Amino acid sequence: MGMVSRKMENFPGIMIKVKVLFLISAVIICPVCMAQEDNKAADQEINGFSLVQYSDSGDKKWELNGRSAELEENSVKIDDVSILASGDETFLKLKAREGNFDRDESLARLKKDVVLKTTDGITIKTDALNWDAEAKNVFTEEPVNIKRADFEVNGRGATCDLENKTAEVKKDVTANINAAMPAYMAAVSGDRQKTVITCDGPLEINYSKNKASFLNNVKVEDSQGNILADRIDVYFDAGSRRVKCVVARGGVEIINGGNVTYSEKAIYLVDEGRVILPKRPKLVIQSEPNLKPALQ
Repeated sequence: MGMVSRKMENFPGIMIKVKVLFLISAVIICPVCMAQEDNKAADQEINGFSLVQYSDSGDKKWELNGRSAELEENSVKIDDVSILASGDETFLKLKAREGNFDRDESLARLKKDVVLKTTDGITIKTDALNWDAEAKNVFTEEPVNIKRADFEVNGRGATCDLENKTAEVKKDVTANINAAMPAYMAAVSGDRQKTVITCDGPLEINYSKNKASFLNNVKVEDSQGNILADRIDVYFDAGSRRVKCVVARGGVEIINGGNVTYSEKAIYLVDEGRVILPKRPKLVIQSEPNLKPALQ
């Protein structure tokens, strides 16, 4: 037990709860064996592992649990990881099949079937995710899925500041919005509307401001037509979380059937079904092949 206590000293401020089973691999004692044992720690298997950290006021900041673990000098390798952490306004729960907690960096590196959920409705799924216990954020370079209510995003590489409720998806972004149909269209087209937005990235999401900004080679597709632009900002209703306004900037093209409108800026008011083009738009109408001009 002396060896385990010595290793626990490497985790100041963190309470460790373990059950230790020592496995003796050698049964013959000899001078050579004893010399080898002086240079290495005995094999050990740890079950029911738990790390807990408290604030100066005594409140629990986070708790990390695992089915089994292997103690190293400044880190712990863990199987079947689960993490519970509290913030000022939200709680998060993390699960993964494998993980490694680095004491020096207060960083958990999670792998395989990683799922993060917060009490305000955000879910993140990926195969590898890093959780920074001090900065209260998560980040990954792997393909990632982020979902909240009817707004679901897929992309590659992401960071998420859980305390400030912001996220960034780095590239290859596809967002699906499946929300209630505006009142003026519901009687004709049903009660749900699907909108797909793609961009090269990044995508910047601010959940506190109910805003998502798509950057670089952005395309919006829905039943009303397509919009192309350099940048598109999507604003959501705070209550219903339905899209209420779309603002496109830079090289804007609005495609509706065979008609194309060009502008430097376009504002789409979703509930009204109205598009505002404030900066000298140009409308190109595709004429019918046999249509004669009205004026000669």
